[in-house]
This record gives sequence, C-alpha cells and structure tokens, in this order.
Amino acid sequence: MTRMNVRPYHPRDITALARLFTDTVHLVSARDYSAEQSAAWAPDPPDLEHWRTRLGGLIALVAENASGIVGFATFEPDGHLDHLYVHYRFLRQGVATALYRRIEQEARSRGLSRIHTEASTTARPFFGRMGFKMIAPQTVEHGGVMFTNYRMEKLLI
Repeated sequence: MTRMNVRPYHPRDITALARLFTDTVHLVSARDYSAEQSAAWAPDPPDLEHWRTRLGGLIALVAENASGIVGFATFEPDGHLDHLYVHYRFLRQGVATALYRRIEQEARSRGLSRIHTEASTTARPFFGRMGFKMIAPQTVEHGGVMFTNYRMEKLLI
C-alpha cells in the first residue's frame, strides 16, 4: 500500500485530475473497451472547462502521495458515486479503497441509506469487493458511441 493522504479537491488540481482520468481510461480500461469507446469516454487532450464545470457541482476527494496526485473520487449529495479513478502506476496499492472508504464515511455522515454508481467493466470487480450488488447491466451512449456499464449499489443500513 502506498503512503498517501486523502483530501478535498481544490480547483488547482483540475489539470492533474483530467489527465489522470484520461490516462486511466486509455491505459487501464483499454482491456475492456475499444479505442473508439476510450476516445469518446475520455477525449485526449481533456477538456478542462468541462472538468471545471463537472467537478464544481460534486463532492470531490483527491488521493496524493509524495509523487503527486494518485487518484480521485467524486460523489453527489444523493449518494451517487460518479468517479473513482486511480493513476495507472498506483493500481492495487490501496488508493481506490482509501478513496471509497472516505466516500462511504461521507455518505454515512449525511444519513444516506445507499451509495450507487455506474461501474465500468473494468471497475465492476472492485465495487463487488466493496460490497456493491449489481442492479443491472446497461448500454449507454457517450459521444455517439455505445458502452456497457453496470448499475450497482451498496446499502448502508
């Protein structure tokens, strides 16, 4: 497990988070999604204005270690976990688990009864290990390209 700190997102993090997301989709999720799907899901270069707008309305957490930002997660007040991404060089080092635990802590402190997400094929096993149950697979469109992901939830009560 890498030594890290989980802290609230700050707007100065935007470039690092957008790049981390883009690289993760293109390098990690490539085993589960086509190049066309990856390009639609995570355009390269990333659109920083899109990211500023998107993150501005979310509760966002950043994981960092001595080398910089190694992951991030975003959460909506209704319990929707929107993003959970780890830098490809720091996979399987506890980063996603640490971020998820903070999200769950936040959800519980808000009195929420569940956390729900749309997990990628790549992320689905992680969410299963965290106690999420699959509600249903679904096909969604992004950037004119179709994707399969999985509606999942974890009950907190």
